[in-house]
Amino acid sequence: MEIIDRLEESLPGKFEPDTLLPTQYYEIMCRRHSLEGERKLMFAVLEDAVECYLKNMNAKPRKQRILFYEAQNWMYAKHKVGLFAFETLCEALGIEPVILREALESRRRMGQSGSIRLSNHPRRSSRRRRQMAEQQRSEPAAEAIELSQAS
Repeated sequence: MEIIDRLEESLPGKFEPDTLLPTQYYEIMCRRHSLEGERKLMFAVLEDAVECYLKNMNAKPRKQRILFYEAQNWMYAKHKVGLFAFETLCEALGIEPVILREALESRRRMGQSGSIRLSNHPRRSSRRRRQMAEQQRSEPAAEAIELSQAS
């Protein structure tokens, strides 16, 4: 209790709650829902570019090489013009663009092409989801058994 008393003495008035009117609350909530879709779109654009980069970086066919170079040029563009510029998307999503570029370049140098997704095959991905769900259901049961045995 002494620590709390000392904190309250040294920081008077810092722990007072903010007053928020109901109209302000609902305005914030409405704005959040409208931005959620925009953020999903921004993430989808960035995800597609990363996917194009990784899938096509070692491609032989001309069409796939063009997809790779387009994604690479977009990511390394120096200008920050437009809502869907690489730098703008990363900034809006809280991703450090330099680190993302370095990670992708590192994978390219090491020849680690492929997808960022878990699996593209529908049967395998649904099987994997089922296995993960079963594992999550069994973990709490195992913990409960361990706790009852410890008592």
